[in-house]
Amino acid sequence: MSTPSPSLLARRRLDRQRGVTLIEALVALLVMSFGMLALVGLMSNLRFGADLAKQRSEAMRIARAEIAQARDYSVLDRTAATPATTRAYSDIASFQQPKLLTPADSNTTYTVNRSVSALTTGGDGKLVRLSVTWTDRTSQVQTVNLDTVIPRVDPVFSAALGFVPQGGPRTPAGGRSPVIPADAKQLDKDNSAFRPSSLGSTVWVFNNLTGAIVGKCTIPAGTPVSALTSADVATCNNNTNGLLLSGTVRFSNTNPPNPTVPEAMAIPLGIDFNGGNYLLPRWVNGAPVRNAQGVIQTDSYTANPPTPAGGNPPNFECFNDSPPSAPSLQPFVNYYCIVYQSTPGVVWSGKVVLTGFSVGTNSTDLRVCRYSADYNGSGDMFTADKRLLDNAEHPEVYGQVRESLVRQNYLVVRGDRTCPTAPAVAPANGVFADYSTIQHQP
Repeated sequence: MSTPSPSLLARRRLDRQRGVTLIEALVALLVMSFGMLALVGLMSNLRFGADLAKQRSEAMRIARAEIAQARDYSVLDRTAATPATTRAYSDIASFQQPKLLTPADSNTTYTVNRSVSALTTGGDGKLVRLSVTWTDRTSQVQTVNLDTVIPRVDPVFSAALGFVPQGGPRTPAGGRSPVIPADAKQLDKDNSAFRPSSLGSTVWVFNNLTGAIVGKCTIPAGTPVSALTSADVATCNNNTNGLLLSGTVRFSNTNPPNPTVPEAMAIPLGIDFNGGNYLLPRWVNGAPVRNAQGVIQTDSYTANPPTPAGGNPPNFECFNDSPPSAPSLQPFVNYYCIVYQSTPGVVWSGKVVLTGFSVGTNSTDLRVCRYSADYNGSGDMFTADKRLLDNAEHPEVYGQVRESLVRQNYLVVRGDRTCPTAPAVAPANGVFADYSTIQHQP
């Protein structure tokens, strides 16, 4: 038997290796084909997911915009005099026909529908549902629903956001009651110090939480309040109980007087307390008593006013920065009064009057007007003519005051001119504060 030559064996071995390489390449190609098919499917799903996310985001934006537009009303009820472009709360209703919206960069059309129903709890508001539907690239119907409650609240109360709340134990982010004067020095988390007269030695210590005056100190006038520390008032802190009453007096000589931007200069004046009658709602078992027409009944009380410090309690002490003589270059007068309490919680009543000048109805006299109005809308709950005001709204006579009162402002005009009024708050017309005044003296 002949033996194959080495070259022949090598050639046969090479032929077998070439066949195996071709099979491996075919298998690798098949595996790669399956991988490419899976990758194409993955890319398609990713594209669909991104497209659906974009569409859902657009649908949410449309729904939120529709809710914001529904909330953007400036009057409660539409009347014959209401401009057509003014949005009213009464206009918030279900869509008669769905809206069709196609954003500029969108690849689909959205159908927007709004349904409005009454609250199941019986409250004064509306339950609103915004539904936005569309068809995605796979012809599936997608939907986004947003539900909200829109209460029936007069837009006039939105103006309250522009004003610091009056009195009470409410504490803002700054850590102290809003009735404490802004330039009072905060000594620590519990107390603040304030000098009611830059020329005097009296310094009051306020409780940061309640706004009550809890200390009266005597510190030389040359020592600025900004330099005081808790140690400086440690011996006089917690030596008194009192409520703050403060405000500003402005002056106007124009005809009619200008309550918004008074132009006249200040004159010397003083502060005193008189008696008077005031009204309070009649309460029985924790609820106000109403007559057959639903009007809350009131009772009349006689105020026994505070007396100057040193008299029968309750006592008061007032400071102001009025000029020593007239004419002056000072445009207004700030005043600060403390009404001392024998113990915390004791109330006081009375009418605050300005003194130091001739009050009357002649051209040589002066008339005192008070900035006052039914700011919170509660006056008509008590009397039809809305004459009953809360203490914080600056009534003619304060009744049973239990908290500090600030921004109790006055306008002094010529005696032969009437106290000016101003437009009521109307955000739709750009009026965010009521500068109306009421005659206070004589």
